[in-house]
Amino acid sequence: MNTKYQLTFEDFMALQKDSLKRSKHHKARYNITTVALAMMVFLFGFIVLHIILPMSLYFYNLYLNSENTFKLIVVCLAIIPVILMRPLIGKYYDFVTLRKLKSAYKNDKRWPRDVTLHLHETGIHITSSYVNGIKKTDVAWESIKVVGEDDHHFFLYYETNEAIIIPKIIAELNESENRRLHDLINQHLNRHVVNE
Repeated sequence: MNTKYQLTFEDFMALQKDSLKRSKHHKARYNITTVALAMMVFLFGFIVLHIILPMSLYFYNLYLNSENTFKLIVVCLAIIPVILMRPLIGKYYDFVTLRKLKSAYKNDKRWPRDVTLHLHETGIHITSSYVNGIKKTDVAWESIKVVGEDDHHFFLYYETNEAIIIPKIIAELNESENRRLHDLINQHLNRHVVNE
C-alpha cells in the first residue's frame, strides 16, 4: 500500500513531546530536574517561614521555649508548597526542553516535508522530500520496537531517537483507506512490537 501526506514542524514537535516520555536520557534528566526544583521550593519555604513565623506571638514563644519543636513545625510547613507545586514542578522539564527544541529548530528548512510511505511485507519504505533534498529510508517491521501515539499521530520508533510519524487521519485517504492503513500497520506490528 502506498500513501502520501505532508508533515509539518508541529508534527515533528509532537514526536519530540512523545519521546520525552520514552528516552532514558530524558527520564534521568527529568528526575534530576524535579528533585532539584523540589529542593529549591523547600529551601525557599523553609527560609521564608523561619523569618515570618517568629513574628507571630505564639511561634515567637515557641521559638524561645523549644527551638527543636519550632524547627520541626517549619520543616513540616515547608514541605506543603513542595506537595502543592509537584504537578507544576513535574511539567517544568517538559516545557523548558520543548521550548529549547522549538527555538533550535525554528529556522530548519526540513519542514514542511512531503512523505510517501510504501508498506510492504518486509517493512516500510519512506521517501521524504523537502527544500534541501530527498531522504529515503527503509525500515523493517522487526526494527520497530515501540509504538507511541497522541491524539493525532502514531510514532513508530525504529531507533531510540528516530521514529516514523504517521497521522492517524490522512486527508488524502477516505475513511475506509485510513482504516485499511491502520489495520495493515497493526497486522505487521503485532508480531514484533513492544508497546509502552
